[in-house]
Amino acid sequence: MYLTRIYINARRQGAKKLLGSPQAMHAAVLSGFPPGADSGRALWRVDSDDRLRPALFVVSRDQPDLTHIEEQAGWPSLPTAHSTIYSGFLASLEPTQKWAFRLTANPTHRATINGKSKVMAHVTVAQQVAWLAERQELLGVSFGTETLPSFTLTHREVRQFKRADQTVTLGLASFEGILTVVDPQKLRGALTEGIGRAKAYGCGLMTLANP
Repeated sequence: MYLTRIYINARRQGAKKLLGSPQAMHAAVLSGFPPGADSGRALWRVDSDDRLRPALFVVSRDQPDLTHIEEQAGWPSLPTAHSTIYSGFLASLEPTQKWAFRLTANPTHRATINGKSKVMAHVTVAQQVAWLAERQELLGVSFGTETLPSFTLTHREVRQFKRADQTVTLGLASFEGILTVVDPQKLRGALTEGIGRAKAYGCGLMTLANP
């Protein structure tokens, strides 16, 4: 497994296309793997802490070549792409460890409408926070208590973009906080396979850092 980071030059026209369309970014990420490469379900996320230099993170089985993103939307003469082997870090996860985490997700639920089961987006802050809190056992972590969760909802938005001749609408929620490892194997699965829906469109990639 590899964890790759590349910075995007938001002033460039190519960057505006990628940042404006999760469909375009998804295609650009997949283009980083040649035929026969094992990308698995490549996860990606854009962090816009610096809006002029947002960071694109990619988790994949094989190491991607993001030269085309450097050329179209980065600094070709000063490349910023950097890949690290992720497997060693994943193997080092142990119970009781505490990590700072970041996650952008697409919180959804199933509802029955006119007798049919449909996937619906959670739309309120309370619903989106509860969505993540309810998944802590599945993810192999602890997020504190129901009355005192160890994370906050830092950003939420509704994004619309074109996919072929259709308009896709996603409700996005970004979370940051502290987690405690309970089941390392479950957490490894969450970190490499993603959390929730819309993984192709920049959702579901959780990253960890020292608290």
